[in-house]
Amino acid sequence: MFYYFDWGVIMAKEILQILLLAAASDGQIDPEEQQLLETYRKHYPPIRDLSQEEFNSEAVSVFNKINAGMKPQHIVEIIGEQLSDNEKNTAYALAVEICAANFAIVPPENDFLTCIETQWKIKKKIIEAVKLSSQLRY
Repeated sequence: MFYYFDWGVIMAKEILQILLLAAASDGQIDPEEQQLLETYRKHYPPIRDLSQEEFNSEAVSVFNKINAGMKPQHIVEIIGEQLSDNEKNTAYALAVEICAANFAIVPPENDFLTCIETQWKIKKKIIEAVKLSSQLRY
C-alpha cells in the first residue's frame, strides 16, 4: 500500500527530533549517522525548509531534555501525540535508517526502536517491512 503524504502537514520539528534521538540513542552520533542527518536536512521534504538555525535549535532542545533527565521514552510519547499514524510510520522508518547508517544496530539503538514501536503502536507488518528493507541494504 502506498501512502500519500501532504508534506506541508507533517511536523518537521517532530520528525527531526526523532532523527536526532535515533542518532544519539547509543550515546554517540557516528559519522555515518551525522552524514545521513545532514542529507535529510538538505533534501528530505518535511525538514529541508528548516534553516540551519532551526535545525541547531531542535538539536539543542532534544539534548537539553535528555541532559535534564527526561527519558527518551517520554520524548517519544510527546512527539507521537503530534503525529498521525502515517507520520509515525514514516518517522519510525527514518529512525531505523539512522540507526542502521553505520551498518550495525547496537542494543541501545534496538531498545530505542522498540520504544517507538511500543509507544506508537507501530503495526507488526510495518515493523517487519522496515526492518527487512534495512537488513537488505545494510
